[in-house]
Amino acid sequence: MNDEPIVILLVEDDLAHAEIVRRNFESSRVANRLIHLTDGQAALDYVNQQGEYCDPAKSPPPGAILLDLRLPKVDGLDVLK
Repeated sequence: MNDEPIVILLVEDDLAHAEIVRRNFESSRVANRLIHLTDGQAALDYVNQQGEYCDPAKSPPPGAILLDLRLPKVDGLDVLK
């Protein structure tokens, strides 16, 4: 089993909600890298390594995704599809 922290992709348009998640991770000493995106299109671009997220060294594949369902541009349910 690999002991390296995974990348967690947080897709949340409400900055206050994203901050709550970040603070909870920090207080729980979660060592994972948290990447925050604010809309569904950016999430799709990230997981498909397109546009500004095409470099896997800068945008590593996430091991987990925390996805809001009501997002601008592309809804979270459409991201899941």
